[in-house]
Amino acid sequence: MTAFYNTIKKYAQISLLTAVASLHIFIINTHQGLFADTPPVEEVFDIKFSSGQLSVKLKNSPLEKVLKEIMEQSGARIWLNDAIDTTVTTEFQNVPVREGVRRILKDKNYAFLYAPHEIKEGKLSIISASKSKEIFTKTKGEPPKKHPQKPVQPAVKKGKGKKEKPPFETLVKDALENEDAGKREDAIIALGESKDKKAIETIAKALVNDPSEDVRLSSIDALLEIGDKSVAEPISQALKDRDPWVRESAVEALGEVGGEVAIEFIKNALNDEDGSVRELAQETLEELNAKK
Repeated sequence: MTAFYNTIKKYAQISLLTAVASLHIFIINTHQGLFADTPPVEEVFDIKFSSGQLSVKLKNSPLEKVLKEIMEQSGARIWLNDAIDTTVTTEFQNVPVREGVRRILKDKNYAFLYAPHEIKEGKLSIISASKSKEIFTKTKGEPPKKHPQKPVQPAVKKGKGKKEKPPFETLVKDALENEDAGKREDAIIALGESKDKKAIETIAKALVNDPSEDVRLSSIDALLEIGDKSVAEPISQALKDRDPWVRESAVEALGEVGGEVAIEFIKNALNDEDGSVRELAQETLEELNAKK
């Protein structure tokens, strides 16, 4: 009887081991099947830039790759103080490049510069988190608010559908006194497009005194639009701006103005407290010297 029970016990153990092995093989095969059936993540990457307008169709596209492509095509510069190892999924057609970048970066801390008068290789600066409060935040945790490029002030219709810009005096008043930062920026842009040297004084005042970073950045662009060597001195005032990206924009603008006066101003930026400004100043001076 004992031998009988031992035989039964032996067969039970064998059956149990066989069941465990079968279960183990089943689990392995199931996992292999799951992995094999998981399709690779599809990426859609289509970016087009033309005449200041940006169109994108993106799906699971690496953010760094997206920004580099936009900067390469547009010559824009982007300062980013946030994680870049993420992906982007969005789609839009023919929006101003500033607005397009805003949509892509959404709630990230960043600053943006686009100078349409001359396309250059774009630059992406990743600024360390330790500098974020100094550079980006007015209100803790809030990124700088960037306004899309807006059209010039509503024009007065005259004749058959033709539009005229507001009078010069109105633009001057709006540029310095309007309570709406967006309208001040519109006026500054219009003054630059007028290419009237009389606008230099007004734009220079806005560059030094306006509380909006966007208005100050647009003031630098507007001075360049006027296209006169005399703008070097007013632009140089931005080298004292509290925001590093405004100072960088001033260095770049002075490089475009060129000439001995501009070079002397750029040399002052070699002592800037911000490393990115110093680096750009050095690069700009080397480029100017190479052209001599």
